[in-house]
Amino acid sequence: MKNLLLLALAGLLVGATSCESVVEDLNKDPNNFTDISTTLIVNHTILNTVTVAEAESARNAGMWVDQFTGSDRQYITLDNYGIVNADFDAPWADFYRGGLSQAEIGIQKATEENAPSFLGISQIMKGYYAAEAALQFGDVPFSQAADAVQFPDPVYDGQREVINQAIALLDEGAANVGSLAITGSGTNNVLNTSSSWDQLANALKARYLLSVRDYAGALDAAQDAGFDAASNSVDIIHTTSNFAENLFYQFEAEQRTDYLTFTGSFLIDVLSDTTDVSRTTDKTNDSNRRSFFSYDDGEFVRLNTNIGGFFAADMNFPLVGYPEVQLIIAESAARTGDEELAISSLNNARNYWDGVMGTDDYADLDEDDFDDEDDLINAILLEKFVSVFGLPTFHDVVRTDNAIGTYLDGRDAPLQRFLYPSTEASSNSNYPGLIGLDVPTPINN
Repeated sequence: MKNLLLLALAGLLVGATSCESVVEDLNKDPNNFTDISTTLIVNHTILNTVTVAEAESARNAGMWVDQFTGSDRQYITLDNYGIVNADFDAPWADFYRGGLSQAEIGIQKATEENAPSFLGISQIMKGYYAAEAALQFGDVPFSQAADAVQFPDPVYDGQREVINQAIALLDEGAANVGSLAITGSGTNNVLNTSSSWDQLANALKARYLLSVRDYAGALDAAQDAGFDAASNSVDIIHTTSNFAENLFYQFEAEQRTDYLTFTGSFLIDVLSDTTDVSRTTDKTNDSNRRSFFSYDDGEFVRLNTNIGGFFAADMNFPLVGYPEVQLIIAESAARTGDEELAISSLNNARNYWDGVMGTDDYADLDEDDFDDEDDLINAILLEKFVSVFGLPTFHDVVRTDNAIGTYLDGRDAPLQRFLYPSTEASSNSNYPGLIGLDVPTPINN
């Protein structure tokens, strides 16, 4: 009887083992990625910059400082600040899910592989996403932001500390990647430039030091970037291939025609020669730049998405442009007492547009063209307003309390921040609560 029980038990064990072998690996999908090469993850992190530089965040920022106008449907509401926190779900994901978290993966993989170039690029990209998120939102997740397993509810770090940490990452990244060329480096098919990775890191560092009013530091970083020629602009590559077009073109020409225009905007009035805010003089003729940016069809002043226009399908868009860096030098020099450098850098930024358009519209300015230091600084800020689209100009208007007097659609003061998204309100126990659009972020308080 005992032997029969042992045989029966053995049969059950064999049967159980046989059944387990039948279903083993049943839930493993051979088509699902289990890993990705470091080259691909780093290149994705670079590619995602387009969602910050020229997509929803850039459009909103441009409308709220009156570079653009919302002219149809929900964009009329957005232009007039009719926004809720759910409107920021997608931009938040661009900064975090598509950007910072992927850069952190690149850092981890490059560290494991002892690949200093990949490590440096990933550190620069993480610094970029962290600083941009902090500038838009204020206090943001950073120290716990890239590890959802260990920190499903990341804490919010102070805005200034995040920007400082981002700058440290830019420095570390520049040291690791060195003077490796961005174009043709084998890790990038997104950006076109004559600059190296350490030059880009210094240009971004200058942007963020300017944002916290460290003008001496911003001047040093901008000069260290070595953006001495138009070719130093770090541009996101676009072509006429489907989904590779300029994102402003995709939005206005293909997806939401008439939503985003220049109609009645401060920028288009500055570039016109018949308005109260026109800057036309015997040394400044903006008519060609106005046509480069826009065209008037009698109904709207539209973004020039035509062939050869600034927003054409195959027009590259600057991640960090030569004019921006020259104007950081100009403003920082003016604020630290170097008028000669300030004026020469302002002239460099103006002359850039003659080079791009093949015109002779901008004669060099000199000290006699300005009444005082404030007049010079305002001229620099205004040139940046009509040269750099999107987030950097938004930060300038907020930082300077709208010194150039852009319209702001009737508001007394510029909008101060983006709203924390609804996804944070519903999923992160450390969500700081609704903070209004008019509450200054810590660096501007």
